[in-house]
Amino acid sequence: MRTLLSFALAATALASNALSAQSWENRGSPATVVELYTSEGCSSCPPAEAALNNLKGNDELWTSVIPMAFHVDYWNYIGWTDKYAKPEFSKRQRQKVSQTRASGVYTPGWFINDQEWLGFFARQTVPYANGPIAPRLKASIEGKTLRVNYEGSGLFQAQYVLLAMNITTQVKRGENRGKTLEHDFVVVDFDTKIGQRSWQFALERDTVAVPSAIAVWLTPQSGGDPVQTVAGWLE
Repeated sequence: MRTLLSFALAATALASNALSAQSWENRGSPATVVELYTSEGCSSCPPAEAALNNLKGNDELWTSVIPMAFHVDYWNYIGWTDKYAKPEFSKRQRQKVSQTRASGVYTPGWFINDQEWLGFFARQTVPYANGPIAPRLKASIEGKTLRVNYEGSGLFQAQYVLLAMNITTQVKRGENRGKTLEHDFVVVDFDTKIGQRSWQFALERDTVAVPSAIAVWLTPQSGGDPVQTVAGWLE
């Protein structure tokens, strides 16, 4: 009897962690992908995150602009550990800097469609525009499996993120000691695979925060502007 009860409780726990079956598709133009590399330990980052957060109320969110905040871990040694930071996010930033010959690895660091963007430091607004119309891209979630299908031909790098919203952190140490930070578009799950037409991903079962949105985008193997994108809110 205890064994059956244990199995039932385990099944209930797994079900509660699974996302609702849902799908999204885009038959039009790809959105601009905006990547901010940030850290709760960086005193220069809150203004950059505020600029990213402002996109939350944009009518063209998901269709013309897809914001995301990758929290890096190389600030953790200062005295405050950013729980949203992952070493793979720091690695991604280093790779992008190397591939695009950006000026360096730093925070806040911006990439717009795979190109370093320095306009923030000149108080410019975050730029975005739609690319050329592309074949349909569809993303479907069932349980903890994400399936991506593209009607175009060619070999592409498929990437996805799960994004958490409305996060508040009271920082007790480090450069932001005593500040209350507000985060949106926080990447809590990410993966990438090279392939053509269809991809399948196993979503992370226990993310550090409950995701509220998903974004999927395809780029050429060597990087560059997104060929097609799809994004939206999770139920």
